[in-house]
Amino acid sequence: MPKIGIGIVGCGDIARARYFPAIDSSPNFELKGLYSRTSASCEPLAKRYGGRIYGSLEDLLRAPDIEAVVIATPHPSHAELSIQSLEAGKHVLSEKPMATSFADARRLEAAAERSQRAFMALPFDESPPVREAKRLIETLQIGRVSSADAVLAHRGPQHAPWFFDRDRAEWGVLADLGIYLISQLIYLLGPAERAFGRVSTVFPERVSRTGETFKVTVDDNVAAVVEWPDRTLATMRANWCSSSDHRNVICETRIYGTKGIIFINPASKANAIVAFSPEHAIEGATPIEYNGMTNCYRPALGSWDGDQEILRSLSKRIKDSSVERNWTASAARQRQVIEIIDKLYASSREGSAMKLETN
Repeated sequence: MPKIGIGIVGCGDIARARYFPAIDSSPNFELKGLYSRTSASCEPLAKRYGGRIYGSLEDLLRAPDIEAVVIATPHPSHAELSIQSLEAGKHVLSEKPMATSFADARRLEAAAERSQRAFMALPFDESPPVREAKRLIETLQIGRVSSADAVLAHRGPQHAPWFFDRDRAEWGVLADLGIYLISQLIYLLGPAERAFGRVSTVFPERVSRTGETFKVTVDDNVAAVVEWPDRTLATMRANWCSSSDHRNVICETRIYGTKGIIFINPASKANAIVAFSPEHAIEGATPIEYNGMTNCYRPALGSWDGDQEILRSLSKRIKDSSVERNWTASAARQRQVIEIIDKLYASSREGSAMKLETN
């Protein structure tokens, strides 16, 4: 079966770290083109991975051998570039967040529906550990879910000071790290109903990796509560204020049920998912001790690569449009993720819980 021709828009850190290597080893995609506002940044990548360097986005979108594009630019540009790509007839994979306002998220979802092309927005939640957690929840392995707690923290993207500049990034840590937690919880528990939270800036001045001192004009600390229609509550905490780096990231989601607990830590190779189940064994899982607790089980996930999982999922969406109608995989779910972020900023300003429109 021929590979799907794909182009990359934006040749910055995330594209270099994730998309160029993943596409190069993908059985489903072939890199056909790349575009960046600074074409010089594309040259070493084209030399290493192939693909034609385009002088403009319009030229790339007119290329008949490019069926899909990856939007890997700074996040305030994601919505407009995704809409432009969809209107040009391309399938789209957008880096997170898909938009920096609820209004733009709705416009983007509408554009995806009109285009009849696959649209996939990160964060990606269909990785094996999170998928297994969803299976355990839906089969009542931990009973009825009553609450959840999710945390993600590191010292922040000091390699890219623009993340800390409101004029260039618009949103702060809530959209950079908090979005992973919100997206995962919505994937696992379904559409939420209300959100309440506070954001703050703990460190108004920082030093970049190169020793440059710069001002911080976005949030670097957030705590929030999300509520579901059945009154399930989840707390979510994210910050750029930890001493940990990307190799030692603090990342864990706990799902509490009436008969057990699920621990999710995608950053852990050994224990990406563990279930505490004191009443019964988890079929097919290995009994272990975890965090000093007995009656814990490690489900068998097999070997997996997160970046290849993203591309496999995109390929499936392109080949099977019915996948897009599923809540867990649709633009509608990411629209609610953006709405929650938008409403949490409003909640922090106004000091009240916010009702969500998406259902």
